[in-house]
Amino acid sequence: MTIYRFLFETATRRWVEIIKAPSMFEAAKQAKQLATKRSKSMSTPISFSFHHAASQA
Repeated sequence: MTIYRFLFETATRRWVEIIKAPSMFEAAKQAKQLATKRSKSMSTPISFSFHHAASQA
């Protein structure tokens, strides 16, 4: 498993989410699901971008 960090942003807030996944593709799918879920609960659009990857031994 690799640890991926994604930068999430709204118009007024920025934060980093850590996602563990076997591939970048799987991590991106999880990030998209998380952004969609949070966007609905916060009632604001959320964008996200890849921030950093670190391998885990």
